[in-house]
Amino acid sequence: MPTPSLASWLPWTDRAGRLSALKLVTFIAMLAPAFWMAFEWRMGWFSTKPLTDTIRESGDWALRLLVVALAVTPLRFVTRWNKLILVRRMLGLAALFYTLVHVLLYCLDLQLDWPEILSELVLRTYLTIGTIATLGLVVLGITSNDLSIHRLGARRWNLLHASVYLLAVLSLLHEFMEVKIDSYEVSILTGIFVLLMGARQMRKAGIALNFINLSLLAAAAGLATALIEAGYYGFATGVNAERVLAANLDFTYMVRPAWWVVVVGLCFALVSLACNLLLPPSKTNRGAKRLDIPAVFSGEPPPA
Repeated sequence: MPTPSLASWLPWTDRAGRLSALKLVTFIAMLAPAFWMAFEWRMGWFSTKPLTDTIRESGDWALRLLVVALAVTPLRFVTRWNKLILVRRMLGLAALFYTLVHVLLYCLDLQLDWPEILSELVLRTYLTIGTIATLGLVVLGITSNDLSIHRLGARRWNLLHASVYLLAVLSLLHEFMEVKIDSYEVSILTGIFVLLMGARQMRKAGIALNFINLSLLAAAAGLATALIEAGYYGFATGVNAERVLAANLDFTYMVRPAWWVVVVGLCFALVSLACNLLLPPSKTNRGAKRLDIPAVFSGEPPPA
């Protein structure tokens, strides 16, 4: 294997050191939330507690980017665009970056009072869960390199990085417990996570990711989202689950999370249909044997 050049370590280049427009655009997009939060603070657009608002917003971005990172491989399944693997590691590391910013700001909010911070992490269940997820993401981030793959071996490394699915579940649970009654966005993210895991399992089972199957998956993920949301409200607030489920049929005030998940799923289905119609078989099948790498924190394979 050739020794990587210095240029290949830049976030906007591929392993051969060539500029990648896809990686450059993604890199800029990953920095945008940080600049936006700084701009909001500078302009005074936050509440009277800007640090608290930034803690919340950085956590939101960490979870969003983690779900986006998990979407890369299913999108490769559907679009047959193997270059998407170029940004998978970047998205995973961006999710880790905003997670660490979230944690650091929380510690600053408690004025770095470590005894109080440790007691909070132990005594508050949602913080304990978030801490476990954060430590897991740190481990995955540290081992997201070729040297770790070499030392651990491909099998053990893939097994370790497959834990990202469990960490995503813990992160979503942490968010549910933190937001209390305003679970609109986290319900959508949870539904998309269910959708993505469903697409992975379908392909693993040999079920074609075509328009019909993905449309059925979209409906199933939407139903799962509605049930999860109703179950959460029933557990957290005691609201009758039937009332929450019935709200999915009332579009007077807002569109419930379940319907947004269905829309995302149908977009997947339409993209699959377009790719099947527009791409020749030889091109759509190219590289199919390399699509099952599960890790969010792994990048593109080394150049030949």
